[in-house]
Amino acid sequence: MTPQQQALAIIRNEHRTLAAVVSALEHVATDMAIGKLSPDYKLLWSIIYYIEEFPERLHHPKEDGVLFPRLRNHGIDETLDDLGRQHVSSRPHLDVLKNTLGHMEADIPGAVAEFAKKVSTYAGFHWAHMNLEEGIVLPKAIEVFSPEDWAEVAANFAENTDPLQTGNTHDSEWFRQFYRRLVMLVPEPWGVGERH
Repeated sequence: MTPQQQALAIIRNEHRTLAAVVSALEHVATDMAIGKLSPDYKLLWSIIYYIEEFPERLHHPKEDGVLFPRLRNHGIDETLDDLGRQHVSSRPHLDVLKNTLGHMEADIPGAVAEFAKKVSTYAGFHWAHMNLEEGIVLPKAIEVFSPEDWAEVAANFAENTDPLQTGNTHDSEWFRQFYRRLVMLVPEPWGVGERH
């Protein structure tokens, strides 16, 4: 596998895993809001923990620090600026989810419906964000990067890999159990749970 293939595979796989987790959260939140599921707080907090632990702490900084700077002055600076702002605003979105999830645990009236609404907003934010990256940023990288650029991007992205894909972390057993629970709960194509 060439460095370009390796780098693109890492980025796309990380996006797919995040999409699966966010889809799972949206599915669960919707079913809770219509009374099909009771809140599973361990699972819900686990999803939030995963999003904080990997995309927020490791994936986005790699894009901001390694991928995006190499694409400056190639006609997509406005998109890169927009994506950088979205990375910054992603954490406040997550904080809103955590706050609303806390309201649910406290049995505050209307919190379940509010959580579903906030999750839907958060999911829409992520779909639009990943579409920009995969539709504009990666094609531009393929167009303009040198072999040396790809080698550095691949090396940097390989340093901090998604724990749901590799299991090579100090909490790898926790992530394996989390992923098994997620897959059992969520319908195809992300999991093996029942389709509604």
